[in-house]
Amino acid sequence: MKRVSKISTPKGVIKRSELHTIPLKTNNFNRMKKISLALIFTCICFQMLFSNNIENDEPAQLKKGDWFTIEFANRLEDYTAPVDTIDYCAPIDLKQLVLKCEVLEKSNKNLRLDFRLERVLDLKKDGRYYDSYFQNDIKEQNKPALQDIVFEVNIDLVSDFIQFLNSAAIDSSLYNYATFSREVNIKGGSMSSTEYGETIDLKFVQFMIEDYLNEWQKQSYKLPLLSHGDIDVADYKKYRILESGLPVEHNFQLVVNIPDSLAGKDLEIYETKLVPFLENSEKEIHIQSMNKGLNYLDLYLPEQKILTLRSGTMEKKFIATPTDTLRINLDAVNNSLVSKYQGDQEYLSLLIKGPKYYRVNPEGLENMNLTDSGLQFLNEETAQLINSLDSFKHVLTATFYKKQLLSVYYSVASGVVNWCEDNKIRSNYSELSNLVAFQNIHPLYDYIFHPDYYNWYLRSVTYNSFRPGYESVSTNQWFTRNYNSIEDYNVYDVLYWGYPKYSTLKNIVISDLEHNGVKSAQENYDKFLRSCSYPPFLNEIKEVYARYKRLEPSEPIAGLGLNIIKNKHFDGKNEKFRLILCADEITRNTATGLGYNIGDAVQSFDLKDKVELYIISAKEFDRSVMQNIPNSENFETLYINMGESYSLVWEDLNVLSMFPGRLLIISPDDKIVGRNIIVPLIRKSIGEYIETQNQPKSHENRKAAILGALTALFGSALVAWMIIKISSQRIKKRELAQRKLSELELKAIRSQMNPHFIFNAMGSIQNLMNHNQTEKANLYLSSFAKLMRMVLNSSNKKLVSLADELELIRLYLELEQLRVDFQFKVVVGESVNPETEEIPGMLLQPFVENAVIHGITPKGEGIINVEILKSDTNLICSISDDGVGIDPAKTGNGNGLAMKFAEKRVNLLSEQLKTRMKLDVENRSVSEGKSGTKVTLIIPVE
Repeated sequence: MKRVSKISTPKGVIKRSELHTIPLKTNNFNRMKKISLALIFTCICFQMLFSNNIENDEPAQLKKGDWFTIEFANRLEDYTAPVDTIDYCAPIDLKQLVLKCEVLEKSNKNLRLDFRLERVLDLKKDGRYYDSYFQNDIKEQNKPALQDIVFEVNIDLVSDFIQFLNSAAIDSSLYNYATFSREVNIKGGSMSSTEYGETIDLKFVQFMIEDYLNEWQKQSYKLPLLSHGDIDVADYKKYRILESGLPVEHNFQLVVNIPDSLAGKDLEIYETKLVPFLENSEKEIHIQSMNKGLNYLDLYLPEQKILTLRSGTMEKKFIATPTDTLRINLDAVNNSLVSKYQGDQEYLSLLIKGPKYYRVNPEGLENMNLTDSGLQFLNEETAQLINSLDSFKHVLTATFYKKQLLSVYYSVASGVVNWCEDNKIRSNYSELSNLVAFQNIHPLYDYIFHPDYYNWYLRSVTYNSFRPGYESVSTNQWFTRNYNSIEDYNVYDVLYWGYPKYSTLKNIVISDLEHNGVKSAQENYDKFLRSCSYPPFLNEIKEVYARYKRLEPSEPIAGLGLNIIKNKHFDGKNEKFRLILCADEITRNTATGLGYNIGDAVQSFDLKDKVELYIISAKEFDRSVMQNIPNSENFETLYINMGESYSLVWEDLNVLSMFPGRLLIISPDDKIVGRNIIVPLIRKSIGEYIETQNQPKSHENRKAAILGALTALFGSALVAWMIIKISSQRIKKRELAQRKLSELELKAIRSQMNPHFIFNAMGSIQNLMNHNQTEKANLYLSSFAKLMRMVLNSSNKKLVSLADELELIRLYLELEQLRVDFQFKVVVGESVNPETEEIPGMLLQPFVENAVIHGITPKGEGIINVEILKSDTNLICSISDDGVGIDPAKTGNGNGLAMKFAEKRVNLLSEQLKTRMKLDVENRSVSEGKSGTKVTLIIPVE
């Protein structure tokens, strides 16, 4: 800003230094002061408002590390009405490829992306199937393996040129896999498989990526990402974004009318399942504060979902479908919903109003046996559910209809098998195969369509114990076994396959974690992580593992944030074993058992007055039951009545994964001794903990003896080590001195090269002036200044980009063309990226200078070619001219000081960078039969 030294007024010009001498009236001064303060305040407000607008309106920009996953498929979900001629339970032709894109580099000129193949899904109409997320135990020779298939893309943002850097490797590559179907006869002990080889030409995958990038290019690679679109490559016709760490264009709008009673409260949106008795059936996807009146929420949905909207006491479930604008009124009087797909919303409302357990426990089933009458009853119940669904058929979307149709069959199938187990009726293949529900489900691949009750079916039917010889419905369509809580992991690892296999194995590991802890489940947990690559299963099992890892014996109790520990009546710093029991009432037998087992532990481990029993209850109960506990003089019993706060106890039980009536035992140093402990195991739990804590002490004597022997050995080793160390330090000092000498010598050479280069350039200017070519000399000086700036900038850098080195060469050759008549050409191979390749600064320029001065200038004309190629891990740089050539007898002496310096610099760089550069200077009259010189420099690069 220009500083003002004078101010114009109606009375003339006043110097700034004289301002203090001007008399001002007090009123005018105060008025001006107030006006100034008001203006300053107004400016600050406008600045803050303007800054906020900029921050809010500023579009997101791509940066290194950003990612998204994209799916290419032959079809996406169908939101048109169902067609009567289509069997929506039958398998369909479905192909999906999922790739994860990561931004590796982003600048104003360049965008570098990696597309990594993550999933291949192939479902055939005849039921054959392949999903790379699940190992199907077929020994496939995939070269390359799925996890190694990466498409490296470089985009020139100036020219919009898209280059696949590894296209040569991709062009000839195929991904091989096998679709399969299997049948298992557990009773007969036999298993058969049918496999069909399939391939994917990776060149087609490259075409799909290129089609998507061409669409993205139309919006200059700006955000938000294109959410979906059309392609036409082989069988693949559609693409969509599945997940993203970047903004994605919205395809669903929710308009919520908020009444006065809910204004200012949070509005929460959850992804919901319609099976209310499944754990983790809700997942939060959005939360924000609501204003009175209309609130607009824009979301991106990759597929149709069931969502729950919750604000205060109001709750509304709805179908969220891409391309829909859905209006919801949360007013208690007028609780309406309007959607483009109104039929889906109305059928969902019908499902919500129906009995929660009716489908899996139809009324009347308890009076039936699995005979003809029982089968007829179940088929009639199924028909009624299907008829109810079909009455809405032509107002539903095809996707929602298919999902609900499969849900009906899975709910009935689950209920039938559960009922068989509850009534100890042996189900068999011949009977269950006559049920319509079992005839229309395909557990191996129906997970693709997300039917309700599917995972419930797998939990209660597939997840059961294995009994050799027990007849089971277990083919590529049916899975049934007898129930047990924890099973043999290895049996199902061999027997089952696909999604049901890994669902079963996951539940086995989780059950083992819940009942026996991390130590018991560790081996199978590690096996599961090695063999399964399905993200939802991996995320779930890792979360459960981390949860139970915190609950292991000897883990601190403080980090769990338990409400019981925070209670004012709980003494957390008394250095005693504390046994916590949550129960509303205690029988005399339980009281007797507590007294006997706690007393036994006290006497066995000498813990008199070192144990406390806490009884946590929601109400007052008869303490007289506890008065005559045997051995109660050895420990103290305390009662905590939580009253209305007992809900906090349930929170603690959930955190600890404990059942009411079981014990939590805390050690004197506030660590977990055990949880879910039953009364008879009190002594065992405390004993194991004490033994674990004392184990280091029992080894102290033996350690002392070993330590003495090791000390003597260590002393001898120390002397030997000192001798070797001193010798090694001397060698390192010599190497360091040699390296510093090399660096100094290298710097000296560069300091000689720069003056030499400047001397030659000034000679060229002098030559132009001597020939009265003033205009050319001025042009030469201007270009020379720019060139000098590049030379000086590169002087302090060990490495510069190949692009900068080539630009320096171009400037130099254009300058020399002002005084010498010659042509030049610079060629860079397709496999070379000048922006990313780095070489020592001014490495190539001396060879180019030598070609001009000692090759072309004596001849008066000629051509200089600079060619950069890449072979494997070597950068091949060649400089050739058709000048007078070299005299072999004068190589290194009569061909210029620049050449001499460059040759020595190459040798020193090879030593310093611990690589082997190769320099070759040849006379073209000998090697090619034409005049001139060719210099080839081979530079190893990573």
